[in-house]
Amino acid sequence: MAASAGVLAALVGAGVGAPPPAQAQPIHATAATTAPGGSSTAEAYTVLTQSGQLIGYGGAFSGSVPAPTSPVVAVASTPDGHGAYAAEANGGVVALGDAVFRGSMAGVALAKPIVGIAVDPSTGGYWLVASDGGIFSFGGATFYGSTGGLPLVKPIVGMSAMPDGRGYRLVASDGGIFTFGDAPFLGSTGGVALNRPVVGMASTPSGNGYWLVASDGGVFSFGDAGFFGSTGNVVLARPIIAIDASPTGLGYWMVASDGGIFNFGDAHFYGSAAGLGQTVVGMAEGLPGNYGNPLRGVTGLTPMRVDEGVDFGGSGPIYAIGDGVVTSTTGPWPGGAFITYRLTDGPAAGKLVYVAENVTPSVSIGQTVTASTVVGILHDSFPYMETGWAADQWGDTVAAQSGQWTPADDAASLPSAYGVNFNQLLTSLGAPSGVLVQPTVVGTVSAGWPAW
Repeated sequence: MAASAGVLAALVGAGVGAPPPAQAQPIHATAATTAPGGSSTAEAYTVLTQSGQLIGYGGAFSGSVPAPTSPVVAVASTPDGHGAYAAEANGGVVALGDAVFRGSMAGVALAKPIVGIAVDPSTGGYWLVASDGGIFSFGGATFYGSTGGLPLVKPIVGMSAMPDGRGYRLVASDGGIFTFGDAPFLGSTGGVALNRPVVGMASTPSGNGYWLVASDGGVFSFGDAGFFGSTGNVVLARPIIAIDASPTGLGYWMVASDGGIFNFGDAHFYGSAAGLGQTVVGMAEGLPGNYGNPLRGVTGLTPMRVDEGVDFGGSGPIYAIGDGVVTSTTGPWPGGAFITYRLTDGPAAGKLVYVAENVTPSVSIGQTVTASTVVGILHDSFPYMETGWAADQWGDTVAAQSGQWTPADDAASLPSAYGVNFNQLLTSLGAPSGVLVQPTVVGTVSAGWPAW
């Protein structure tokens, strides 16, 4: 559908230059204790890397932008949490998971680059916002106005949508707030001398409050948004780049550009991307039940060859990829471990995953697992671990059963098509790629096999 954009509408409650209300918190508020912990609550989060990888934690959605045409700058989850939209600086939009592409500004000359995206909870449409506050609406998302025709004191850095989809807020790097539709203005830091610029915002579930976060992790709360802590007095390895609220509104996460996660209030810690060596540019709330990187907890993770599956060295916990049921823990592989679980959700529902070699099982047959379940503990020793698609619970792989893996293939280190496919799944979830020792791939996957 055609985009609505750039035309200045009546500006409701523009907060640039307005003093903050009494509940605004100082940028150097004392940091809260961020104790890690698992939780059964319906919360999770996804981080977006500069290269276009969406890495889910706590079972949140993961995916990968296949070929970005410009820098990937922002991410927003679909209303059900089973997909996401990634926005590029040139206005391109990539729909992943169950997200439906409604249009983009790719190919259109923009006055300023895109800096944010928000999903309309009521229609599933979405808005893009540029650094001049120009708004571009797609799908059922209604255009309520923009700052595209205003001379701004500081550029826009983000936006958030109202829960009913009938309004949105924009935030500038000085903390100035611009409200449109039914979004109420509840205060800003537009007239405050900040130690560091504001880099993002998040709304409360009611829409009657919001948080602003500065690059040092200082948090400012307005309306019914509670202050639960900050990193304003903490020396950070990398600057904070985004904030997102927990589902209850009684906590929030902040993410740094190196992928470090800081959690406050009832927002639980499920892992971070700090050890991946990637630059993180965005964050979105998600829901458990999707696929996650099973190798995210491994120390000294070392990718090895792609064969029947994918081999890795390292030590530490191996998680399930997603929801499933354990079908075996032992088999005729070196060390005797052959852990298999049948996925019950997602694109590979019904498929069996195996984890074998130098792994001590942590699960039992018949146990249900999620992306937060540790299925085994990896020990860093030869012949290292292998994981991939299993044909059954007795030790057979799909690659071997389909004739793609023989003793000759093993000796030549030829990658099987099913091994390559599983490697693509792992990399889409944020794991490092295995090594294709030889460029020739043996065979093809069967028709209808999920692709990544």
